[in-house]
Amino acid sequence: MIKLYNFGQFGDLPDPSAFCVKIDVYLRMTGLPFTVESGIDNLKRAPKGKLPFIEDDGEKIADSSFIIEYLKQKYGDSLDAELTEVDKAIVHAFSKMMDENLYWCLVWCRWASDQLWPQLKESFFGGLPPVIRDLAAFKVRKGVIRDLQGQGVGRHSEADIRIIMTRDLKALSAQLGDKSYFMGDRVSSLDAVAYGFLSQFVLAPLRSPMTDIAMGYPNLVSFCHRIQRAYYLSER
Repeated sequence: MIKLYNFGQFGDLPDPSAFCVKIDVYLRMTGLPFTVESGIDNLKRAPKGKLPFIEDDGEKIADSSFIIEYLKQKYGDSLDAELTEVDKAIVHAFSKMMDENLYWCLVWCRWASDQLWPQLKESFFGGLPPVIRDLAAFKVRKGVIRDLQGQGVGRHSEADIRIIMTRDLKALSAQLGDKSYFMGDRVSSLDAVAYGFLSQFVLAPLRSPMTDIAMGYPNLVSFCHRIQRAYYLSER
């Protein structure tokens, strides 16, 4: 059976990582049986030093995009098989927009914004003894901000990052329109990717002016709740 390695529960979400949620909901959408092993120590076992990764028949596969491709090749493409080549191109383009652009806006919002940082620090490090908590939080935050600078988003002002984020959300909202799912009346892999990222703004137990931007797109909010009801609340 497939085993998914992630960080662990985050409020009503299965994980604080958009990439981990992406794989969790993709597996649920495909109906593939899987188990989950959660914990920060999974990073030490991860083939590429990041989560998520899966283990299947003794093979470890890392990186959410490669995991999805592996699952499609081995178990069939039940979500995207009926899409046209143009539709598949749209799925790819929007998925990469979120993986490589919206993701960094989310990272900035959580780790670099002074407004959200106290909430994140308490949520992620609050269980540690005070001295260790403050030291660990400072060290991790410093590293993430360095990564943001290297990637480029961290070099922008907050106002510019709001613009970048809004452009992505506006594009997603336009693609979804009044449909139930991004590519029509049935789920595709794009819905798994979109839920992975949008849920971190809409459903995560953290709030700031940046995260509230997403709440200004009612169809995206409704989409998150629709997926949540279909694949998570039903098991309670």
